Amino acid sequence: MKEIVIRTISGVVFTALTLASLIIVPSNPYPFLLLFSFYLVRTTYEYLRLTMGKGQVLVKVLALIGSVCLFLMGSIFMTSPVFNIMQTVAEILLFLLLIAVPVASLFSSSKIEFEYAWSSLIYIAAPFALLFLLATFNYSFEGWKIASLLIIMWMGDIGAYCIGTAFGQGEHGHKLMPSVSPKKSWEGVYGSVALSLVTALVLRALGVLLDDQPYWISALFGLIICIFSILGDLVESKLKRKFQTKDAGRIMPGHGGLLDRFDSGLLAFPAAFLFYLILEII
Repeated sequence: MKEIVIRTISGVVFTALTLASLIIVPSNPYPFLLLFSFYLVRTTYEYLRLTMGKGQVLVKVLALIGSVCLFLMGSIFMTSPVFNIMQTVAEILLFLLLIAVPVASLFSSSKIEFEYAWSSLIYIAAPFALLFLLATFNYSFEGWKIASLLIIMWMGDIGAYCIGTAFGQGEHGHKLMPSVSPKKSWEGVYGSVALSLVTALVLRALGVLLDDQPYWISALFGLIICIFSILGDLVESKLKRKFQTKDAGRIMPGHGGLLDRFDSGLLAFPAAFLFYLILEII
């Protein structure tokens, strides 16, 4: 019972803080920038610690700096002088790091560690950068775009947990990928899809999700985000199984680390950006 209470409080604080940075003043990018920069750094750190262990501090620091620089590149459509300066600095630092990291590898006896350092930019920093780019696609920050995406993901998680726990366990349940994540079931997938679709339609009715598009577009968006969220969760589950750990971190009591919280988004963020980009093109 105590663990459930701690898990609930931790989740509520995380959700409230995240949404507050996006919707209290939905046109102000700075609360998002500060909070999600921290999320990115912590998530990247947990990934590097999981894959590289406790050594190679210099490589990890370079990877963390590169991640933040790549994240700031997502402000490409922002026209304010502050963002122009930040982006210029980020471009210069990222360029220097692209040279520094390979040179640093000359003095390391371990090749695989540098591969994980590079992969952190693709697996974690790039999705966060695309999230930033998504929110600034129309040359102004739109916090509700990100908030709606996160709400759909979170509600999908709730649907998967509730339906999966109720109907997907035991001998009558249908396992999704037992070799990767023994507890995930097809029943959980159905629950996730159902609640994601309902959530997307409710957000559309409230006028905060794709309000210039028909309802079926919002439903399609909810379905796509749900599918890629599940895939992202499975990818991280396989990663943790490979390195034989239950949680990637301990910063959120009852939930693990931020990598455990954003695993779904690492595939859902790029999918959301591509979805909006296609709508813009057609």
